[in-house]
Amino acid sequence: MDILYAVIETIKHYDLIKKGNTILLACSGGADSVALLHILLELKERLFIRDIQVAHLDHLIRKDSYKDADFVKDICKEHGINCVFQSVDVPGFAKENSLSLEDAARTVRYKFLNEKQEQLNLDLIATAHTLNDQIETLFLRIDRGTGLKGLALIPPKRDRIIRPLICTYKKDVLEFLTSRSIHYRMDETNLDLSIKRNLIRHEVVPYLLKTLPDFGEKLTRLRDSLETDEEIIESLIEDIWNEVVDIE
Repeated sequence: MDILYAVIETIKHYDLIKKGNTILLACSGGADSVALLHILLELKERLFIRDIQVAHLDHLIRKDSYKDADFVKDICKEHGINCVFQSVDVPGFAKENSLSLEDAARTVRYKFLNEKQEQLNLDLIATAHTLNDQIETLFLRIDRGTGLKGLALIPPKRDRIIRPLICTYKKDVLEFLTSRSIHYRMDETNLDLSIKRNLIRHEVVPYLLKTLPDFGEKLTRLRDSLETDEEIIESLIEDIWNEVVDIE
């Protein structure tokens, strides 16, 4: 399936972008976020997006991470896009707060994105999570232990955050970049198989999709169903709570 068509269908199905919206796109310089930036730029007029700006956070995990920032700056300069940057000592934050590096990075990243979105007065924050990320998250949450809410996985939309690539496989992202000769940065830490997510990403998911090539689509349907179930349960709980409060 053409990736532009797939993204448009995802945006329509989950009502991710409305006419005239402005977007802050989180761009690490990696394949997924660079692809999302180019896709949204191509679809900007068709989707009636009023403005796209970029945010880049340097986690200071790698010595050469400044090169990622320089790379993103060059992309933004080429396309005349405003870009905001910030550096945060994520390893130090993780140590101070007894968090894993991944959890610390996620916490710091979303804090940064929310702050910049408000400062720039933009409507939405776009992140480049793909269907592969969704599958990885499934295995990680099962491994940690999860319930109904956890199995709802990564939502296509939560408050101001949208994920237009959430129904798109990583292979389609890479094919899009190759077809347009678009360069992106490689983070060598993503190849470290001692990190559980990387092990799942490079060993488990490829084998799974080779064996069950439509697993992602089935997982998406399951996620949507579980989200609906969760909404119904929460609504019922709220109704019961209101009745109890009225009785008292």
